[in-house]
Amino acid sequence: MKKYCLLLLFILLTGCSTKFAYKNADWLAYWYVDDYVSLNDAQEGLLDEHLKTWLDWHRSNELPAYIAHLKQIKTDIEQGNITPARIAYHNDKAVAHWHSVRAEIVPDLAALAPNLTEKQVNNLFEELAEQEKEKQEKRVKLSDEKRQKRWFTRTENSLENWLGDITSSQHKMVKSLYLAQSPTSDLWSDYRARYQASLKTVLLNIVSESKDQDKLKSLLLSPESFRSDELNKLNNQNRQSYHDFLYGVFLSLTDKQKQHLLSEIDDLINDISELSQ
Repeated sequence: MKKYCLLLLFILLTGCSTKFAYKNADWLAYWYVDDYVSLNDAQEGLLDEHLKTWLDWHRSNELPAYIAHLKQIKTDIEQGNITPARIAYHNDKAVAHWHSVRAEIVPDLAALAPNLTEKQVNNLFEELAEQEKEKQEKRVKLSDEKRQKRWFTRTENSLENWLGDITSSQHKMVKSLYLAQSPTSDLWSDYRARYQASLKTVLLNIVSESKDQDKLKSLLLSPESFRSDELNKLNNQNRQSYHDFLYGVFLSLTDKQKQHLLSEIDDLINDISELSQ
């Protein structure tokens, strides 16, 4: 069920897949959930009811907010009202959209938790641990050169999706950003391990003794509290350097790139508008 929350973020961050993902969110949710835990018929029935409620709420309450925010971003771009501080504002507002979704569905997730079995809970966290192990093994196998190349490719592809072809100076900005970013993979891995350990304990208490539902709500609403001071510090530094990078890219936009960016935003607004009707 946690993967359903991520699906809503996926919807916001994809281009041509937006309408497809949203219109098929019910079976996509099951597809994601099935990677972690197999639900029985009764559990699927309960999830069906909540999925419909969540999607109806999201369509009527959240999609209009996304449209308004995208229009605000578009206006800022058109008027040249882009600064590192303004970029930080829009980033915080995007995070707030996610927190709104989380606040809406967490009470329902906590109410659904007692329907899980101990075996399902154990299978869930065994799968999470296996995925973390595979992730770490892949990271260790990658040389610094390959890791850097993948990062460059991913970042430049993202830029090109929004801007079209990027300039040589923008290529250099991407390289400068890479050097400005501090690695945090190990710190994120430590955070996930500690958070998931607490989550597993609480879920097992719920399924075995029908207690700790309030504690589960708290965990699901504030996973950030498990991040170390060092991770928070580096995240803030990396976020600032990324905002500075985006500001530099904005200042370097050609007229053609600016029109491409505005067109992409318009397309996303139109897609979301269709979905909200």
